[in-house]
Amino acid sequence: MTGTVTTVALTAALLAGTPAPALSGDAAPAGAFAFTAKLDIGDGKRACTGALVDPYWVVTAASCFADNPAQPATVPAGPPALRTTATVGRTDLTTTAGQVRDIAELVPRTDRDLVMARLVNPVIDITPLALSSTAPTVGEELRVAGYGRTRTEWVPDKLHSALFTVDGVDPTGLAITAKAPTDATVCKGDTGGPALRQVGDHYELAALNSRSWQNGCLGSTETTRTGAYDTRTDDLNDWIKFVRSSTMPPQAPGVLRWFLSDSAQSNVSTRATFDFGKSPMIPLAGNWDGIGGDTPGAYDPTTAHFYLTNSLDGGPSTTDFGFGDRGDVPVVGRWDGGRTSEVGIYRPSTAEFHLRHHDGTVTSFRLGDGGSWKPIAGDWTHKGFDTPGLFNPDTATFYLVNSIHDGEADITFTFGARGDTPLTGDWNGSGTTEVGIYQTTGSVFHFRGAAPDGSTTSVSYGDGGLPVTGDWSGSGKSTQGIVVPGR
Repeated sequence: MTGTVTTVALTAALLAGTPAPALSGDAAPAGAFAFTAKLDIGDGKRACTGALVDPYWVVTAASCFADNPAQPATVPAGPPALRTTATVGRTDLTTTAGQVRDIAELVPRTDRDLVMARLVNPVIDITPLALSSTAPTVGEELRVAGYGRTRTEWVPDKLHSALFTVDGVDPTGLAITAKAPTDATVCKGDTGGPALRQVGDHYELAALNSRSWQNGCLGSTETTRTGAYDTRTDDLNDWIKFVRSSTMPPQAPGVLRWFLSDSAQSNVSTRATFDFGKSPMIPLAGNWDGIGGDTPGAYDPTTAHFYLTNSLDGGPSTTDFGFGDRGDVPVVGRWDGGRTSEVGIYRPSTAEFHLRHHDGTVTSFRLGDGGSWKPIAGDWTHKGFDTPGLFNPDTATFYLVNSIHDGEADITFTFGARGDTPLTGDWNGSGTTEVGIYQTTGSVFHFRGAAPDGSTTSVSYGDGGLPVTGDWSGSGKSTQGIVVPGR
């Protein structure tokens, strides 16, 4: 086959013929692509390539570990059947550069040729490969890397790479053909190697080598058909982050650890666990940049300082600033409408709200009795912007306003029980904010009006902590999370 390689034809050829492949291109410069891993499976019985995506995790092709490489979905989770080592950061295998780690556990996908491999000990001082969330497109160029055989070597000593062009894309993979050098090919041993997208001065993972015609590989009899098929990774970011979160380091005292779910019916975290903030900070959530879904924030009541991040990966704050006075209680809402969240504070000593707008102006008004009343905010009547409210934990009463004004609330009702924590969110994606409550006993979230018939739904989630809600996925629906301070 010449020219465009179709996914259907390529997949069928693999299933009927040659199992796992590798890459014949140019030798990579010493030290380049240090995140690549050479996999030795069964003390020399098989060889594959992978990519370090976390100090504890390498992502590679599941077919490397399958009894029949043409059936990668049969790989069981757990320890690999054969002893496997990963050599990371050694682009020239004749040197002692990089680090060698045993693989302790496999976490496979069942919908494509991909597996996460956990290392016994973390790789240090080598930066993991970043994940791309952008889908490959036809005509795009990707750099493919691998330790597989070449045209002249059965077992090369060096990592090789070449530019490939994307010829076709399907929901779980993509077809590629060589661009530079034009005779580059994917051969045995390159299976699981990364297909890289260059973004500025760094690379991101776009796909993994899965199978090829192996035209031009040493020992191959194929002389006419070219190209290869790679497994997409761009749509697996959340899953990869979730898997690698299982090896998070011990939680430091006081550090806030976030456990988030995209399902209001699930008591299992569906997103990667991460750390952000530190006691006595109060966890928040909002869409700080107006893009995608909600992300964390934290407010330090001892310094009246907000810390906000646009990421669900933890790490340092994207922005921070002071607002309010010591002892104030934070509140988040879209005071100006649109998608972007703003912050505000409720001052218990004076029963005053102070709402901070994007242009730096502040709107202030009085509501409630202050004291232990809890501030909330939402678009209660689908008017296009958020307004505040209060929850009296002594009487389980909500007080909501539809516009900024001093005096009495526009809407008053009871929901929950004495001592509950108030929640807000768009539980069903209608564009209108509903309330909810969190009960510490049993760690139960109750979402008012979340069911199709308008009734309340409930889910037990976590084992105690500080409740948060947000649209983590950008779907338009709010779901739950728990933030646990380290002890």
